[in-house]
Amino acid sequence: MPKPEQKFKILIDQKTFEVEEQFITGAKIKALVAAPANYGVWLKVSGPNQDKEIADNEQIDLAQPGREHFFTGAKTTTEG
Repeated sequence: MPKPEQKFKILIDQKTFEVEEQFITGAKIKALVAAPANYGVWLKVSGPNQDKEIADNEQIDLAQPGREHFFTGAKTTTEG
């Protein structure tokens, strides 16, 4: 008997998404919310720690607890 499809509920920019893949990349997260290519993706980290920036090709394991709240935004740069 095949095991039931697992779905992962994630929140990106205050919108809820259900994804079937256990691993998701920063690029895929941006694609879900149609964020511009030059935007960054961050994993919301609870507590005093800084939110973690997710690279476009970095894979996040959604089965891990605390890996369900992401947000996108313009990357802050220090160039002129």
